[in-house]
Amino acid sequence: MGTRLPSRWGAVATVVLLSLAWVAAPVGRAGGSAADAAEKRYVYGEPVEYPLAFPVGGEDIYFADDDVLGFGACRDGCTRRHEGVDILAPKMAPVYAAADATVGWLGTFCCSVFLVHDDGWQTWYIHLNNDTEGTDDGLGWGIAEGIVPGARVTAGQLIGWVGDSGNAEDTTSHLHFELHAPGGIKVDPYPSLFLAYSGGTCTRQRPAPLEALLSPGPVVRRGDGGEAVLQLQAFLKVRGFRVGRLDGVFGPATEAAVRKFQGKQSLEPDGLVGPATREAIAELATRAGFVSLTDLGGRLLRVGDRGPDVRELKRWLRAAGYDPGPRPFNGRYDEALAAAVGVFQQDQGLEPDGIAGPQTREALVTVLGIVGPEVCR
Repeated sequence: MGTRLPSRWGAVATVVLLSLAWVAAPVGRAGGSAADAAEKRYVYGEPVEYPLAFPVGGEDIYFADDDVLGFGACRDGCTRRHEGVDILAPKMAPVYAAADATVGWLGTFCCSVFLVHDDGWQTWYIHLNNDTEGTDDGLGWGIAEGIVPGARVTAGQLIGWVGDSGNAEDTTSHLHFELHAPGGIKVDPYPSLFLAYSGGTCTRQRPAPLEALLSPGPVVRRGDGGEAVLQLQAFLKVRGFRVGRLDGVFGPATEAAVRKFQGKQSLEPDGLVGPATREAIAELATRAGFVSLTDLGGRLLRVGDRGPDVRELKRWLRAAGYDPGPRPFNGRYDEALAAAVGVFQQDQGLEPDGIAGPQTREALVTVLGIVGPEVCR
C-alpha cells in the first residue's frame, strides 16, 4: 500500500533502493516511565498507530508499506532487513520533528537526527542532506541550526532537510524514518505515518489469523523479524514445539522448531518457511479446533463442553504459560481447564468466570500473537 501526493514522483516507487537501513551508535534506553513501557507489549516489526506529526513537508512525496520502501524489505540480498519506512521527497524538502522531544544523538557520516520523545518513544531521521558547498549538489547541510544533542524540539519544528547521505548516495533522495517503542523496540511506523498524512481517515480492520505468516511473500528464515515471525513462533508453540520467547525474532530455537515441524509434516527439514511449509501450516490452521477458537463470535466454551476447540484451547493456554491440566490433552472442558482460564482472565483484567467467550479468546490470540494488530486498509 502506498500513499502519495499527485506528482511525477510516482514513477520512482518502483526504484529498488540499494541500501537504505543504517546502523548507528545507540541513543540508549528510552526515557519513558515504567508504566509507559508496560502499557503494551510491542514486538520487533509490529505495525503501530502512534500519534505523530508527519515528518516531511512540501510536495512530490511518496511513501509505502511495500517490499521496497516498507519495514522488513530486503536489503543487500536479504542479508538484512529494512527497519523503517522510506519517504521519497526532493532534496532539501523540510524535515520536521514528529513529536515533542529531546535531541538524543546526531550522526555525521550519515547526517541523521535521533529524537527521544517525552513519552519514551523515539524517532530516527536518516539520510538528511550532507552536500555542503563544493560537494555533490552543494545544496547545503541537512541538519537545522540549533539541533544539537540535548536541545528541546516541539512537534512540527524544522530539524533538517531531505537528502541522500550515507549509504543512500546512489538512490533517490528520501528520508529513512524509524519509530522505536519504549525500550528501544523497532516497530513498523507505516500506520502512524498513514494516519498523520491522511488526517486520521483510516479504516481499521482486524487481520485474519496468521495473516502475516501465511500471506505470499519471501521465504522466512533465520535472522528475520517482525509480525510473520511472531505468528510463526506462536503457531509452533501451540503445536507443542519449543521456540523460546515469543519475541518476533527468528533465532536458533525458532529454526530448530521449524525443522522439527517440517520433519513431522514429511517436508525437507531445511528450517526455511517457504510455500510448502506455509501450506502445511495453513492446513492445520483450517481445522475445526483452530478455526473455532479464532472465531470471536463462536460458541462459549465452559465446563462440560467437548470438542476439538476445547483441546485447542488447552494447547493455547499452555503456550501462554498457564496449566490446563495433564497431557496428552483431551477435548473435555473440565475443572482444571476452567481454573486455568480463570487465572488467565484475571491476569488480563477480565472477569475470572472460567468461560472462554469472545473477550477471553481475543485476549488469548493477542497475547500469543496469532492475530496481528488492527491496521489501516
